[in-house]
Amino acid sequence: MLDTTIRYSANKECKLNCHDLLSVDIYQYGCEFEFYIDTDRYIFKEAIDQIKNDIFEFSNVDILVDITALPTDEDKNHCIQIKPDQSLKDNGIEISIPITSQNGVKHYITHILQLIEKYGYTNEDTGLHFHISTIKSDGINFNFYVYMLVCHDKKLLSSWLTRSGYSHNVMDILSNNSKTKTKQIKNKKGKIWNIEKISPNHIEIKSIGGVNYHKETSKIIEEFEIYTSSFDSVLNDSNSEYIKNLIEEHKKLIASLKPNVKEEFSKAVVEAGLIN
Repeated sequence: MLDTTIRYSANKECKLNCHDLLSVDIYQYGCEFEFYIDTDRYIFKEAIDQIKNDIFEFSNVDILVDITALPTDEDKNHCIQIKPDQSLKDNGIEISIPITSQNGVKHYITHILQLIEKYGYTNEDTGLHFHISTIKSDGINFNFYVYMLVCHDKKLLSSWLTRSGYSHNVMDILSNNSKTKTKQIKNKKGKIWNIEKISPNHIEIKSIGGVNYHKETSKIIEEFEIYTSSFDSVLNDSNSEYIKNLIEEHKKLIASLKPNVKEEFSKAVVEAGLIN
């Protein structure tokens, strides 16, 4: 298979702190930005090249560029990637950042949203995805169900307009669909939940996006910080009274449901892998 990825060496003279992970860090983060190149103002390939040059000025990692296929380099998660996004039309692309620290994500958010403003646009198809995971994977089984409840309680899952066909509030799906429909929605490409557990120690957040999402830098960073602090609270049970009350209220809500609805809900969350 023809390798279409071009690798550009990092800017080792970058004066900005790109926030590499330290030995004391226990969490790691990632982020993906979907957007369209404004082809009324730019030739697509020329815009990609200019974006690559701009990224070179604020990042100290290698840059992988591929407008045909996804990069395959073994260390791609430690590089910036400019690549196609299969959910977008021809002039749509995705920029993903290297595995980094919490401050590193905020660093890249600030600069990449400016690039989107300069070279492209965002619409109802496009979104921004966060990844949060523990660096240590052994012995970790993050309580995703409780995390969902916390994020829902903090209004994070409904903070942005639902992007029909792209991102759905998982709580709405579970509340309004049978177990069969829930599974179909979870597994069907383009009908993804706006928060998912990728592995026992890794979650992905897809709630942010829509028309002009790239103009909401402050809101995005504020919500990212709440997502991260909530991840820590759930993992370490550091806000136990709040979480305990949240779970109790949730149990009361479930208990108040009609028996057939309660049964469908229980089957849905079990079949979806949220709880045993």
